[in-house]
Amino acid sequence: MMKPICLITGATEGIGRATAIELAGRGFTVVIAARNEAKAKAVVKDIESITGRCDADVITADLRSLAEVRALAETFNSRYPRLDVLINNTGIFSQARIMTDDGFEATYQVNYLSQFYLTHLLLDALKAADRGRIINLSSSVYAVGKFDPGNLQSEKRFSTIASYAASKLLMLMFTVELADRLRSTRVTANAVHPGVVNTHMLKSATGLFKVIAILATPFAAAPEKGAATSIYLASSPDVQGISGKYFTRCKEAAIKTAFDTPEHRDRLWKLSMQSLRLAETLGA
Repeated sequence: MMKPICLITGATEGIGRATAIELAGRGFTVVIAARNEAKAKAVVKDIESITGRCDADVITADLRSLAEVRALAETFNSRYPRLDVLINNTGIFSQARIMTDDGFEATYQVNYLSQFYLTHLLLDALKAADRGRIINLSSSVYAVGKFDPGNLQSEKRFSTIASYAASKLLMLMFTVELADRLRSTRVTANAVHPGVVNTHMLKSATGLFKVIAILATPFAAAPEKGAATSIYLASSPDVQGISGKYFTRCKEAAIKTAFDTPEHRDRLWKLSMQSLRLAETLGA
């Protein structure tokens, strides 16, 4: 049998790293897309040391740059004939409203728009797989996120918590909409809440998030536990054909937000496509 191929963004530490190591141990070819090449290569060495397998690869890309996202997809497509699993794992907390060179607010671009873009650029590779799977990292904080078309990039007022929560809501809305648009294909898309996990992101929090992090740390799970649901969705035959759902602790959970409507999801889709200047036919 052909080894399944998995591309993971943001896999140099925390949940992404744990996911990469476990999937490699299960026989996946793991491709790590990361901004820091040295850290990514260190994870490849960890994979080889822990699993005894050496079928891992690195593609360097910073999701703060749409040009690098395009190059990432082009490099992957030139190296591999298909993509069995795409895990959009990258996430950042921005303590201030920082604009990227592409003209987007950083949290919005890194946590949502660039991964929306990457997914579109890799759709043909996913369709070439027997059963392509897309796994988007959301978070339970989506429930306090707001979908405001006039404030997608914190134009009105910036808040670290609000912008992060909004980005996770957008990822969830995108997942459900993408699943609907891919319903005539073999490709599935699902979203994940990994739980409160003791990662570098949690430890490096500042401001109000630092207070939350301090309170949450005693209850935070290890990255390996936080990665469990992503691993389940990537590898389990039990979820074959299941799409457009939200999972936590390896179980489907209800989506509870007033923004999860066909109208809102379609509006977000169209705004995202316009921002990226993509033709609608690129969708599904």
